[in-house]
Amino acid sequence: MNPKVEIIIPVFNQVKFTEACLYSLYRNTDPRRFHLIVVDNASTDGTKEFLDSFKATLLSRGIDNMETIHNDENFGWCKGLNIGFRRMHRDSEYVLWCNNDVLFECDWLDKMISHFKPGIGAVGPVSNYVMGRQNVAYNHEHKEELSPYLIGFFLMFRREVIDIVGDVDERFWPGGSEEYDYIIRMKSQLGLNCMIARDVYIHHFGSKTLLPFVGNSSKGYNDFIKERDTKLREKWGDEVIGQFLNYADKLLMVGIPHPGMVHYKFWKDTMWLAKPYGTYFYDVVRTSAIHDARNTLVEIALKENFKYLLFLDSDMRVPNNTIFRLMEHNKPIVAGYFFSRSGVHHPCAFRWSDDLKGLVSVFEPNSGLIEVDAVGMACTLIDTRVFRDLENPWFEWGKYNDATGKREYFGEDIAFCLKAREKGYKIFVDTDLVIRHIPMFDEKEIGPEDYKQEVR
Repeated sequence: MNPKVEIIIPVFNQVKFTEACLYSLYRNTDPRRFHLIVVDNASTDGTKEFLDSFKATLLSRGIDNMETIHNDENFGWCKGLNIGFRRMHRDSEYVLWCNNDVLFECDWLDKMISHFKPGIGAVGPVSNYVMGRQNVAYNHEHKEELSPYLIGFFLMFRREVIDIVGDVDERFWPGGSEEYDYIIRMKSQLGLNCMIARDVYIHHFGSKTLLPFVGNSSKGYNDFIKERDTKLREKWGDEVIGQFLNYADKLLMVGIPHPGMVHYKFWKDTMWLAKPYGTYFYDVVRTSAIHDARNTLVEIALKENFKYLLFLDSDMRVPNNTIFRLMEHNKPIVAGYFFSRSGVHHPCAFRWSDDLKGLVSVFEPNSGLIEVDAVGMACTLIDTRVFRDLENPWFEWGKYNDATGKREYFGEDIAFCLKAREKGYKIFVDTDLVIRHIPMFDEKEIGPEDYKQEVR
């Protein structure tokens, strides 16, 4: 038999949104798969009459899975959920908290359930109106993503989580930050984590549930959220919040050295990059040589204890999935496949040639992940442990052999790679991840098709 879910929706007024919510639920969900509990907190706009009529229509069609509770006063979101908990059926396997200003999509239930892997206690969808990593702007090619927390507008738990963790803490009346508190309790008591279901989109009209308490002004909303955050920190303390919600985690630093003027295409691509939780952007204006800017960015990454540093030059066009693709390779140094902007537009990936006694470009497009001896830094992900193993300066602009008077390295990127290889680090390039170069004057962006192999 297919798993069954309890759906609890506390409501107060906003009857038009409640209507749209329930119609979308029954239109897109088999009624045998869920038990609906609507907790009406003394609405005065016809919500009670609509709920009674809607339930009567369901019963006339042989559908008896909706329960309505009409309170005599507005108990708020938190207590509304707790009232709903008391009316859950015994045979349900999942419990969904749900705002009344959302729209359900087709197949949402099976998709949500599919993300309850071992160790996952709570799953949330992506949406148009939600803070943090659940915003649809962060979507990428992956269907799920671990997250330190989820937002309570549409939040599904395993049933045993509700049974063990218990009631929602009503100190957060009428609502706000109660989901963070509940997730901290889930993690501390059960050791379970949260997952974002990136293949589930739930449209959210936004803030309609809290509108009577915050008003229409941004100041009212901000003051409301600040008060809830204060209550959360008073209960748990900053250390516990940091431990369980990972607010302070710094996973990835994106370092952007630039000359001051940056092409609009670069900022447009960067804005829509899919980014893991804990990603921060730092840009350094190049007042002198490029190697000084890169060294400054490394110093920041080490001082702030980032795990990874992604160098991203400001004249590159990066695909939306670049960061996740590079991180998935789990290599200490890995780059995208990009080409020089001038000359023969050679690949900025190199191997040593004994015949030529030097580094030569590697032209192997669509070959997956390949090992090389050196890469450019235009789009290169580096584990910061590499920098800790090397001496500062990590980047130097060329180096000359005193005996021959010839420069051994072409530039600061090659110099860094050779130092890293001397320490035993391998260097890789994802030749399927093409990063295009934005030219200085014409409109044509530079990629593999522009490479003209030199005749030697």
